[in-house]
Amino acid sequence: AVQAGALARPRPVGSVVKPLRLPVWPVVNGLALTALDLLGQQGLATDLEVKLGGRVAPMSLDAADADPTVTMTMHGGLLHRDSIGVKQKYGDGQVQWLTAGKGMLHEEMWWSDQSGRAELFQLWLNLPARSKMLPPKIQLFSPPLAEVTTAAAAFTAPAAAAPKTVSVDAVAGGARPVRVHVMGGEHEGVSAGVELAGGPVTLLRVELPVGSVWECDLPAGHNCVIYTRLGAVKAGAVSEMTDVTAHHLAYLPARLASGSDGLRLENAAGIEADVLVLAGQPLREPMAGGGTWVMNSQAELAQADRDYAAGQFGIPWRHTDSDEEWQAHVQKTSPPSLMRRE
Repeated sequence: AVQAGALARPRPVGSVVKPLRLPVWPVVNGLALTALDLLGQQGLATDLEVKLGGRVAPMSLDAADADPTVTMTMHGGLLHRDSIGVKQKYGDGQVQWLTAGKGMLHEEMWWSDQSGRAELFQLWLNLPARSKMLPPKIQLFSPPLAEVTTAAAAFTAPAAAAPKTVSVDAVAGGARPVRVHVMGGEHEGVSAGVELAGGPVTLLRVELPVGSVWECDLPAGHNCVIYTRLGAVKAGAVSEMTDVTAHHLAYLPARLASGSDGLRLENAAGIEADVLVLAGQPLREPMAGGGTWVMNSQAELAQADRDYAAGQFGIPWRHTDSDEEWQAHVQKTSPPSLMRRE
């Protein structure tokens, strides 16, 4: 982060939208919250969703081809098993980057923390065509936390290994620090330590105390998206700030970057704000999607269907299988080329 007020012209917001809620788990929560939205009670729906949930669903078995999913846990987590023989139980702040590459099967079943909560972000990223057929790869890390409190909002890594989660004081006078979790890419010299198959990506989770201001550099050629999980923030220059309230997405496209030098967020609300910040360079390639495949053409989608049918991603197992049964199944049915992972 940079010292609050150091940016000459923060990038303006292009548009703000509220993504469609998927009423899939728990069904009754999602349907009730959607009904409140349709009745014009968006504020009440937002407050209830924070307390009750209504967007997250388990995934018993899925096939994936090419592109990475990034799973960022906050409360509870996931139990992961796949067709390349990897089992992971992770959560409570851990982050998993799963790059399907040339194809794999994977199973994700959620578990709750001691208070009964289960909450996470899962993002799908698109890879450039040249990287879509790499071998599958899974990267899991637990971001350590470094507290850095300076009135000048310095962003300093400790002498030990570079942390993936850092804290900086973005408000003069010793106020509570803004917490910046580096989940992907690099930010102010601090790297998430994730090897990216495509171009550079910045993925940050920013927690802003009441009254705080946070700023960061943003390459002019990168698109940027912010999502407010909790609270509300204002984004953009002081003279043209845009409100981004809970459960809303704000788009700050590269086409609006002319003359700007970064991103500015301000928490002027009465509660702490929690914001996801994503930035990356546009691929400018054709994209075709079908089911869980994301490729560059309809011909590639058809080939992915054929590969799946031929068992090139592995053969599905029952989600009720024990670990021993799942391991024996994978060893017997997954192609040797799939098992030779990095």
